[in-house]
Amino acid sequence: MARKNQRLILTISLLLVVGFLLTSLASFFVSRASLRQQITQSTLPLTSDTIYSEIQRDLLKPIFISSLMAQDTFLRDWVLAGEKAPTAMTRYLKEIQERYQTETSFFISEKTGTYYQAKGILKHISPDNKRDAWYFRVRNMAADYEVNIDQDMANLDTMTVFINYKVFDFSGKFIGATGVGLTVNSVKTLLDSYQQKYGREVYFIDRKGAVTLHSDNFPEGITTLSMKPGISSLKDAILTSENGVFSFQNQGSRVHLNSRFIPEFNWYLLVEQNEDAALSSIYKTLVINLLICAALTAIVLFLTHLTIKSYQSRIETLRGIVPICAFCKKVRDDQGYWNQVEAYIEKHSEAEFSHSYCPDCVDKNFPQYADKINKRS
Repeated sequence: MARKNQRLILTISLLLVVGFLLTSLASFFVSRASLRQQITQSTLPLTSDTIYSEIQRDLLKPIFISSLMAQDTFLRDWVLAGEKAPTAMTRYLKEIQERYQTETSFFISEKTGTYYQAKGILKHISPDNKRDAWYFRVRNMAADYEVNIDQDMANLDTMTVFINYKVFDFSGKFIGATGVGLTVNSVKTLLDSYQQKYGREVYFIDRKGAVTLHSDNFPEGITTLSMKPGISSLKDAILTSENGVFSFQNQGSRVHLNSRFIPEFNWYLLVEQNEDAALSSIYKTLVINLLICAALTAIVLFLTHLTIKSYQSRIETLRGIVPICAFCKKVRDDQGYWNQVEAYIEKHSEAEFSHSYCPDCVDKNFPQYADKINKRS
């Protein structure tokens, strides 16, 4: 009997544990798959779109300013008039810089090669000077402008994001280049704000996969996409598609990546999200569910054990040797008291008694009524 009871409890335990475990794990895997799908198809692309919109607002503003400068009638008239009174140009550039809060503003004349800046004439450019190569590149490019990161001579060679815009006269002839610049630190501040605001890693790469801009929290020493752990195998896929959603492993964690090509900069915007933070709540829920399942299993097993023990006690009592009086048929219990048979059986089982008379007892004890009673029965 003891072995059967142990086997029953063990069977119930296995059924409860397996059932609860399968239910909890199934719920966990379904939730994790749903979360990953939400990240790749909704959350991450939406974040990328939002960041791109803010970049358009924050970084495309200097492009718009440079465009206005390139089409400004004052600037073109001043150049066509022979670039007289350089202080007028200096004053114009200084006003642009202060009004729009740019780091620098400039104009380079195609005719004289003079580099005008808000602080005055900076220098005269030359094809032989490597630091002036950008101007001749701009002059020969097909697009109207470019975004370029270079050192700013006017500000102690600070790394600056320049918007170089071509200037044409009223007949469409190239007469110079103008634009404004933002320090890289100011752009990094924007990226830092995006990272803190959205909890994602945001950075830019160029057409060759070189990292062009990133936040201060970006891993040190990584200058190209190929150097970033786990992502090197995705480089070609990223650089050959304008928009893409990817996943890769980094130090045992799954990272989701959304890439988007920004034609205005000729760069790719990359937004990464590590799923560990998002999954932490699901892991926590799984642990809580398992603890609840363990508690419920323990309670059920305890109640089952008590029930079996109770029934077993009753069965074993009735199966044992029952002391019974040979004359009055009373039964002696474990405490030494004598009880009616029916009272003893009712106490030690679930049976109940209903009293009546058998035909023999009726004939023996009520002979005068025997016929009526037996007919009625």
